[in-house]
Amino acid sequence: MKEMRRSHALIALLAATGLAGCSHHNQPDAGPAVLPANLQADFTPDQTANCPQVAVLQQAQTLTLFAPNRTDVGGQISTAQITGLNGACVVNTKTNTMTVSLSPALLADNGPANQGAPLTLPWFVSISRGDQIIDKHVYATTLTFDGNVTQTAMAGRTVKVDLPDSPDSAGIDILVGFQETPDQLAYAAAHPNAAP
Repeated sequence: MKEMRRSHALIALLAATGLAGCSHHNQPDAGPAVLPANLQADFTPDQTANCPQVAVLQQAQTLTLFAPNRTDVGGQISTAQITGLNGACVVNTKTNTMTVSLSPALLADNGPANQGAPLTLPWFVSISRGDQIIDKHVYATTLTFDGNVTQTAMAGRTVKVDLPDSPDSAGIDILVGFQETPDQLAYAAAHPNAAP
């Protein structure tokens, strides 16, 4: 399983130079785990005040996919939602570092235009400080609909981010959301109650 790891030196360099380095990589999942039936997701911080803020970006929490040139109900492939994050912020006192691991909990419905086909959802993890994006990676999780089920749930791959265990890291935001086109973002904003 590939992991996203960023060193203290890289983050310090980017923060010091004011660069907003943003990289995009389509990285498919390798065997995502199925979530428990209750779809509960839990992110557990360690016993330190230095853990960064980890959250789902509200504007990118829901993604609605349509067949080409369609925006009607019959053309809907799926509405998907990031229902939460699993993971933890764990401190290594010997190295004075911490590792933030996270995995999104994904839920999607089988829309009329999908007809049970596998569904690949693009999602991202971004590291930012204030309005400045330090790094961003895009991943993809493929969900399958077994039989005649109308919904399916899975966990995305586990992503790990290494940071120094210092007060500076507490000012970092790690955000997760769906990678969306401008039209998809506009649809999500116009339909805030859309859900699988």
